[in-house]
Amino acid sequence: MNYEEMLQSRDGVASHRDQLPLGIFYKKLIDKKYRNVVELKPELIDSIVFCEALKADMRMTEGLAHPGQLHFKANADSSGIYELELEAGNYQTFRQLLTNTPAVVTGKNYTDRVVEQLASILQCLHAQNTFQYCLSPQTVFARKNDNMPMLLWHGSFYKNLADKSLLYKGFEDDVAPEVLSGEEADERADVFALGRFISHLHDDGSIPYEYKSVVAKATSPNPADRYATIDEMVAAVSKKRSSMRSVIAAVAAFVIALLCIVVYIDLMPEQMDMEYVKTDQESGADPYDAALTPMELGLDVDDDTLSLSDDELTNVQTELENTFRRQFKREAEKVYSKLYNEERINPSGQTFKTPNRTIIDDLLRKRDEIAQQAGLSADIAEAISRDVMDELMAEKKLMLNNYGFQHDDKKKK
Repeated sequence: MNYEEMLQSRDGVASHRDQLPLGIFYKKLIDKKYRNVVELKPELIDSIVFCEALKADMRMTEGLAHPGQLHFKANADSSGIYELELEAGNYQTFRQLLTNTPAVVTGKNYTDRVVEQLASILQCLHAQNTFQYCLSPQTVFARKNDNMPMLLWHGSFYKNLADKSLLYKGFEDDVAPEVLSGEEADERADVFALGRFISHLHDDGSIPYEYKSVVAKATSPNPADRYATIDEMVAAVSKKRSSMRSVIAAVAAFVIALLCIVVYIDLMPEQMDMEYVKTDQESGADPYDAALTPMELGLDVDDDTLSLSDDELTNVQTELENTFRRQFKREAEKVYSKLYNEERINPSGQTFKTPNRTIIDDLLRKRDEIAQQAGLSADIAEAISRDVMDELMAEKKLMLNNYGFQHDDKKKK
């Protein structure tokens, strides 16, 4: 037996098969050429209602010239229709595509292009008062050259089937509840189906931001809570995308402004005079006295549309804490320079004169004022100020020997 005879002996049935609501989709050798066919479910072809609906669906499809529409013909024998032969082409179901190449959805604007194509064919169908009802990954086909979607059959032709489970068994989650219950269905049923399809596209990952709330509304069990039309649903996605771009632009502008402030502060020289510190009246206003409040940093506290990631919020908090630390250290340096100098050493040269408590209290009040302006909590401000004061104390101790002061640890020796 040669290769061709072996193929013919097994009727050319390929190993790649997929279950559709209508039946089994696979490739079959017909007249020495592989054809895409759908072997219809026996329980469906036994139904006169289904067979007549299928013929009406085929007639409508023949006159529908749209790149998203697959055409087919019904093959029959003496027993009646038994399979659908699809137009020639290289395509597969979306379930096969997502199983074999799951990364396809990560392509640039791929979800947008797929939704745009499906919306286009659905709008074309709705103009003829025809509805799809089911857009499961097994129902939608993908061309292999560009992975764009195509539809084969249309659910509204089969709405008179008394037992909907004959057609939708195993696909109930992807069909609007009103369709399954036999109620009158319209565009809202296709809004539901499209929402479910978008969700299936991202079963292995997260749904893009602009689609999350749209899909949630589109797949509501109550038809009244969904979008009324496919146009309205697509418009909602566009609006979400525009809002997201505005937020990204605002966050980018905020981050750039914050970096400019940080660079400006870090580049400014700091005057460190241990012997003499000018008073506020002599030196004038310190350009760094103004704390960076959330509003001054560009955050609108009344607008909840601007949201930052955890990393961005952490960076902002860190910059505010660093700004507070620099400002408080500047104030503390003035106080500690007055307290620890040779004029305040007791005649014995071994101790400092007891500082006036009022001076320390004024420094702590200044700390609270700076913290409030910077938007920091009292606990954080207290911890930072304590570190700063300990740091300055350590610096002053290194200078004590210059004034003849003996450390407590030296005296113990």
